[in-house]
Amino acid sequence: MLEVLGLDERTSRVYEAMVSQPESTVSEIAAHLAVAPDEVRGSLDTLARMSLLRPADDQPERLRVVNPAVGLSALLAGQEAELAEQHAQFARTRREAARLASRWTASHAPHGSVELLEGAEELRRRQAELTQEAKHGLVWLLPGGSQDADVLAAGRDTAEQCLLRGVRIRAMFTTSAVNDPATSAHAHWLAAAGAAVRLAPALPTRLTVWDDRAALVPAESGADLRTGLVLTAPGLVTALAALFEAVWDDAEPLALHTAEVRSADPQDLQLVRFLRSGLTDEAMSRQLGVSVRTTRRMLAGLYTRLNARCRFEAGYEAARRGWL
Repeated sequence: MLEVLGLDERTSRVYEAMVSQPESTVSEIAAHLAVAPDEVRGSLDTLARMSLLRPADDQPERLRVVNPAVGLSALLAGQEAELAEQHAQFARTRREAARLASRWTASHAPHGSVELLEGAEELRRRQAELTQEAKHGLVWLLPGGSQDADVLAAGRDTAEQCLLRGVRIRAMFTTSAVNDPATSAHAHWLAAAGAAVRLAPALPTRLTVWDDRAALVPAESGADLRTGLVLTAPGLVTALAALFEAVWDDAEPLALHTAEVRSADPQDLQLVRFLRSGLTDEAMSRQLGVSVRTTRRMLAGLYTRLNARCRFEAGYEAARRGWL
């Protein structure tokens, strides 16, 4: 275990022998460890250079063990300082890599502000990069009625990544989207997962904006995204973000358009809020001031009323009914 401090195996064994039997001679240690006396002397010299041994006060020609709590602690402190410096170097290198990556992206963007993406694979790759870099917000305009299955799957993956990192998501669908089962289910899943979802009778274009610093729009007219333009010029991105905000302000929350919205009693609403917060049964019981058994009985009743089998299904159904 002492190898991490720079001691080889033989020197570590000699040190342990000195700690255990401080009065042992070189010959005794050599015999005990089955090594040559010269090897023991070499290890003793190493230990002295590392300040783990010092000359005895009464016999300067003999070496005594420095209290390990002092000697080893000093070596550990030195190692920790080296590790801290290495960590700082890694952090500086990481920042430099990010700076170079940013310069590379800028140098590869046509005209410095518009990047043409052609094909599904290139679109997925670039959107994944921008999503990974997002820190604050992601907004979507999703025109048209039903959305393609691959669009919904990609949207779900993106939403999960962002929401786990605390990135705020706002998504807008057309009112007719709730008539398509798959698109409606996806919209309700987004709402249940923590995204804000609204509906409007019509949307001007397909749009994604990341952190008010990059935007993606179709390169061709239409609701589908077969080729796209990534825009990074601040003026363009600001204008598109303002377009989203204007449409968002005039839209209505998803729950108001759900056919099966119905009222819930205060207890059900409280339980649903607990579920959304991820509280355990035990934490809920403390909040409610009842036993865990009673809490589980209340949850079972909620699941029955929501026709749900688990917490996720209950959250999804509650969002679909407008309880969240």
